[in-house]
Amino acid sequence: MLSYILRRIALMVPTLIGMTLMLFATARFAPGVTTGGGELGENAKQARQALEQRMRERLHLDKPLVTQYGLWLWDSIRGNYGESIQYNRPVSELIKERLPITITLNLISSIVVYLIAIPGGMLASIRRGKAFDVGWSLFTLALFSLPIIWVGDMLLAIFSNPESIFDWFPVSGSHATNTVWMTSVEYAKDFIWHITLPVICLSYGSFAYLSKIQRAAMLDNLGLDYVRTARAKGLPPRVVITRHVFRNSLLPMITIFAGILPSLLGGTVVVERIFSISGMGDLVVTATTARDLPIVEGVTFIISVISLFSLLVADLCYMAADPRVSFD
Repeated sequence: MLSYILRRIALMVPTLIGMTLMLFATARFAPGVTTGGGELGENAKQARQALEQRMRERLHLDKPLVTQYGLWLWDSIRGNYGESIQYNRPVSELIKERLPITITLNLISSIVVYLIAIPGGMLASIRRGKAFDVGWSLFTLALFSLPIIWVGDMLLAIFSNPESIFDWFPVSGSHATNTVWMTSVEYAKDFIWHITLPVICLSYGSFAYLSKIQRAAMLDNLGLDYVRTARAKGLPPRVVITRHVFRNSLLPMITIFAGILPSLLGGTVVVERIFSISGMGDLVVTATTARDLPIVEGVTFIISVISLFSLLVADLCYMAADPRVSFD
């Protein structure tokens, strides 16, 4: 086990270098900061010159590309992602401010999805072809077909409209503006109250995808010899399903969960924009629009590192879920 982990970590080094090279080239050769068409006034020219000067200093644009890449990679490995051109603040501070709300939203959404999709997929596989299987498939497929922008707007129109009888939730933000005098319990309640609609908007579309995968994995295992052997021994159906079939059908779900980890940092841009939540998704979109390369490069570098380690975690989870899996 230890030797495998060490080998995988060693292989991450060239992979990370390749990923960072692509990231660096994409960011540096992208179109620069623009000021729009037409003639520029004196103030606009001075502002653009000042901005270009800050970019040259903070991105080392006056040095060769190889030197630029080396300096950027070394700083990124040490956690120094530079200073934002747009906000004139260190990128690490901006990430620390936006990261908690994004991780919280995505974690809660992932837990909700797995708690509903996995049992739904299990029941659908056990009752294959019956009313629950057909109804659950149609229901989740209908949810999957709804555009997230439309769902977000409908949630706001129904549950955040003062003219609606269901005006239960706030329109935007993750907290009220007057939280200074709140107790810990009141603060938690206010937070849950604000994020209920965003979590629903993040979760509904994943039910069909995950439940279908769980159903297919369960059906594959239900037809194997070890299930027939367990039933022939007289084991109760509940024990056969929960202790044997369910455990062996976890591998596809582990693969999917490994892909969820990087998204915890990237956030969901559409949901954060709809509900006016200042998270990582909103930060990256704003930085991309403003050509704020330190933010874009810093966030993308962190996501790349997390992606590599999430694959390692997935492999270790395979071994824990199925003892037959070996990496020696």
